Amino acid sequence: MANDAWMTPPHIIESAREAMGSIDTDPASNDIAQTFVKAKYHFTEERSGLVGGWQGNVWLNPPYSRGNIEPFLNRLVFFYLTKYVDQAVVLTNTVYTSKWWRRTTISDYATAYCLPSERIAFIDPATMEPQKNNDRDQLITYVGRNPEQFCESFSKHGTCSIVYVPKF
Repeated sequence: MANDAWMTPPHIIESAREAMGSIDTDPASNDIAQTFVKAKYHFTEERSGLVGGWQGNVWLNPPYSRGNIEPFLNRLVFFYLTKYVDQAVVLTNTVYTSKWWRRTTISDYATAYCLPSERIAFIDPATMEPQKNNDRDQLITYVGRNPEQFCESFSKHGTCSIVYVPKF
């Protein structure tokens, strides 16, 4: 099911909006997806989110094809650390043992996770129909200061956990 153009279903987008209060930036999108994401700022393949600035509350469903996911995750962490991004909800495959996951620092800044109870049926932009042949599990990661709200918003989709951060 490797297709970078397939879109996240609206019910997942609505949970992200509920968790963060709004979606300000969608850095890996297309014009069709914006009919339901409705981000203030969005970037497309032609107008790359790897070049433009991100701000506020970010919804990120990065391109999953080889070599594309790492730059988006690293850029998210950069804008979070420089305080341009307040919080983010990120949708990836559940492959946290992969090289791309280990080479990014998103896990260092994640404050909550959701493991969806079902595989996500991504939307084919050509037909606008959900594709039920997804052969991968997904992980929804939250980066921000309100993990409780994230878990409240995403618990209807699966198991949510707040990251334990030891006090030193």
